[in-house]
Amino acid sequence: MRARGSRLGCGLLILSCVAGAPAEEEPQRRNPLDRSPEAVEAGDATFHERCAVCHGQKAEGSMASNLQRARSVRRGAASDLFALIRSGIPGTDMPPQPDLSEEGIWQVVSYLHSLARPGLQPPVEGDVEAGRVLFRQAGCSACHIVDGRGGFFGPPLDALATRKTSVQIRDDVLEPDRLLAEGYETVVVETQAGKRIEGLLKNEDTFEVLILTADGQPVALRRSELRSVTKPNRSAMPSDFGARLSADQIQNLLAYLDRQRDPFVPVRRGFGNY
Repeated sequence: MRARGSRLGCGLLILSCVAGAPAEEEPQRRNPLDRSPEAVEAGDATFHERCAVCHGQKAEGSMASNLQRARSVRRGAASDLFALIRSGIPGTDMPPQPDLSEEGIWQVVSYLHSLARPGLQPPVEGDVEAGRVLFRQAGCSACHIVDGRGGFFGPPLDALATRKTSVQIRDDVLEPDRLLAEGYETVVVETQAGKRIEGLLKNEDTFEVLILTADGQPVALRRSELRSVTKPNRSAMPSDFGARLSADQIQNLLAYLDRQRDPFVPVRRGFGNY
């Protein structure tokens, strides 16, 4: 009886383990059309035909949600977004798309990712090597690090295109005052002796202001020494590249910056590393 009970107990244990084992998940599929300009263009057309009336012309929301901010678009797996478009969302106004081919759905996924996910956009057109040369000639490397080389007065640009869309990169180049990078706020101080110092505000507290000047020198000033502290809400980056550079030069520079897509940046470079 003891042996029989023991065998029964083992059988129940095995059964419970099998019943409790999770079902094997279907492997996540990558989008076979990632970064294809043709796929993005076709997905744009399909989206405007079927989806824009609810989600807006640039998927920024209208009667339905803003897809540029939706977790399923920005962070979810491509295969999950594919399944959502194909099957719809039961109980909501989001309908299934049974007549849309698999390629057509992947095209819509490509289009949405091109809007919401930096690094998944089609490559920016232009002469990358000419852009690389121009980056140095225009003085950009004096302030920005790329591939471990350059200055640190401006934000590092390693993996830039995995953090920002091509539109945002273009805005940063041509209109640097529009959106200031965190940690790179311009400050202007005047001392009690009448000396004017301008640079990047790196730290401030009740007693002291720490400034990084354009020549890379840190300057610590006690507030008791200062007559005024002004934050003009503008970038230290020149705002006249649109006038100084030709349209082709700008395009080549954007193409070069667009190729900075390496997601592995081993060190967060900045003022604290020097």
